[in-house]
Amino acid sequence: MATTAYSLLADWNAANRYTSSGETDVILSNTSGRVVNWVLTSSDAAPSLSAAQGHPLLPYQSRAMKVLDGERLWFCGAGASVSLGI
Repeated sequence: MATTAYSLLADWNAANRYTSSGETDVILSNTSGRVVNWVLTSSDAAPSLSAAQGHPLLPYQSRAMKVLDGERLWFCGAGASVSLGI
């Protein structure tokens, strides 16, 4: 499993986004002491909901999920960091 580390910003940013190529099993791990928010979308447009409305991933927790072909997984959190295993 390849892992990519991200240093996050307070709001949605294209640099902190993963685009799936084919149906992909991933694990998103919060590697910081801050809450990370995440959301799935079907386009490159930034999510229309605020960062606070995203799904929370608590400090030092992980979430396994399936990302469908073409879906974008966005993550944000001021001063937070995540690793994404694919």
